[in-house]
Amino acid sequence: MKKSLLAALAFLLPLSIFAGSPYKHYSEWMAMSEIQRVPNPCYLDFTDSLKRPQGKWSYVMGIELEGMLDAYLSSRNPAILKYLLAYPAKMIDDKGNVTGYKLEDYNLDNVRTGRFILRMNRLFPEHSTQGTLTAVQTIFRQLEQQPRTKEGVWWHKEIYHWQVWLDGIYMGLPFYVMSCAELKGAQNATSYYDDAVNQISSTFRRTYDAGTGLWKHAWDETHTMFWANPETGLSQHTWARAMGWFTMAMIEILDALPQDYARRNEVIEMLQKAMTAVVRYQDTNTGVWKDVLDVDDPQNYLESTASCMFAYCLLKGARLGYLDATFKEAGIKAYNGIIKHFIRTNPDGTISLTNCCAVSGLGPEKSPHRDGSFAYYMSEPIRDNDAKGVGPFIWASLEMEKDPPSLP
Repeated sequence: MKKSLLAALAFLLPLSIFAGSPYKHYSEWMAMSEIQRVPNPCYLDFTDSLKRPQGKWSYVMGIELEGMLDAYLSSRNPAILKYLLAYPAKMIDDKGNVTGYKLEDYNLDNVRTGRFILRMNRLFPEHSTQGTLTAVQTIFRQLEQQPRTKEGVWWHKEIYHWQVWLDGIYMGLPFYVMSCAELKGAQNATSYYDDAVNQISSTFRRTYDAGTGLWKHAWDETHTMFWANPETGLSQHTWARAMGWFTMAMIEILDALPQDYARRNEVIEMLQKAMTAVVRYQDTNTGVWKDVLDVDDPQNYLESTASCMFAYCLLKGARLGYLDATFKEAGIKAYNGIIKHFIRTNPDGTISLTNCCAVSGLGPEKSPHRDGSFAYYMSEPIRDNDAKGVGPFIWASLEMEKDPPSLP
């Protein structure tokens, strides 16, 4: 049987799960499932409403809500739009003050949700306010002032001096590239585009590990952090979600860069190299990926958030011509693996994304157990419906829904 036929059948078989569902697509079904689970978007990310009655400003909200935004643009389900509008209405006041946000923390994680707010302002100007417009400007100002390494790459946070994390590339650069022309003028945008490409190129080079052909979670310019190799400054392992952040950053930067920008191909070439490496580590039997890519150990587990990120990058990268057809096949295999191994249908009619790594990081000094060892990564909890996976799952689903494999 031809590979194309097998791929098509593999995609069609899981659709039996839709029997009795009011939704035609996984993207809308997952968005509506999350709305049912967490009726107030300010309490996404397992936020305790008693401890944080004002809600939480976090990159996690931004990622999931932006995924839902794209699900709305596809489905036009008004319940999703109502949910999306509730977050900025609650979290941003008329003067642009954002609940829980402090510019002086210089925390790249707090930038990511600015991209969601920016897109909402653009798509629904009738719902934007002076407050949401000001908030976007404030977040951009943070990036203009963000501390940098000697090579010009942003520190991940003020508390992480001289440290570059793959996570931070995703949190900051896509918003920076998307917003710079609007906020600083089209005539000045090229300098910001160049800065972004320089930063991701430097990170690409500094975090690369020739031994595995992968990119490590982080790099310490001083080589002195307890988790860093004293000779290279690199952390010990390649955490799959960190690679997912890195590759999604490339996709989103390419979305925002003008087609005639002279250095677009540099980003495309990095994406091609990174996704080639990712596919080499794809699990043959399931089509998904393990939590730590460079460790072969029985404790290592199939992890859903990174698998959703990689599936999304493969499918979108192939659709847009950055990657060839073999990557699309890998993306279809990955997506089907996600449906088979990670998606659960619940008695209440919702679906859940299982096997999500809750969190992994490095340091700071007061957290010496976060040392980047394999044992550390395995010690972090696993849970269902983590927003860091839900958003990418919606994006991967939308890619499959745009261009599903067809029977010959």
